[in-house]
Amino acid sequence: MASGGCLFALFTMHLPHQFVDFLMSDSKDPGGRGSTNGAQEAYVVYRHTLDMAKITGMNLSFGPIKTINATVGFDWNAKTDAGYNSKKRMLVAGPTFAINIPAGFLNVGLYQLWESNAPRATSRYHYDAHPMLNLVWGIPLGKETGFSFEGFANFITSKGKNEFGGDTAAETNIDMQVMYDASSFIGAKPKTFKVGIEYQYWKNKFGNDSSGAAGKGAFAKTPMLRVQYHF
Repeated sequence: MASGGCLFALFTMHLPHQFVDFLMSDSKDPGGRGSTNGAQEAYVVYRHTLDMAKITGMNLSFGPIKTINATVGFDWNAKTDAGYNSKKRMLVAGPTFAINIPAGFLNVGLYQLWESNAPRATSRYHYDAHPMLNLVWGIPLGKETGFSFEGFANFITSKGKNEFGGDTAAETNIDMQVMYDASSFIGAKPKTFKVGIEYQYWKNKFGNDSSGAAGKGAFAKTPMLRVQYHF
């Protein structure tokens, strides 16, 4: 994704386990050497979850665990810019534990990641396989208030050396939102239209060490306004 300048989402489609983003930067993140046009990027995330209790016919609940699912998926991106020119490909697989909480949901995933990239200056490079702890949640704030606390957190270990021989760093990406269900204002079904505030904390973006050469570009602390419409 763009590391500098302003970033505009030209089109975003979010479904429960996948999203597609088309993004365009301003001239501070140019689309090529000497270009005054902004870089463009497409980023796709897909996850498919298999209900192992239904598949096996077994009761997989124990303690705080409501059930165990199996998750598989991928990330895919392509960006045209003057520098790195990312072509990320990543496979994801592992168990997802659904936590039994009084309201809403909390899912905890333990996944293995197989990632590669083919930036402008190199052929396709495969990083070391590495694990990720993933949390996804949606919790109502009070009864019938319309407010909810939602988000995800990824804790990813180092993926070994990068394609230029440098060390990668452990990555933390937390994206949390307080959302209000404003569906009634547009005459829609509940949970169709939401508005709220969002905060992203992303240290060592994509494994780049923010205390090293990548600097501030690899450490985002970003407040945002968020609007969701669910089809």
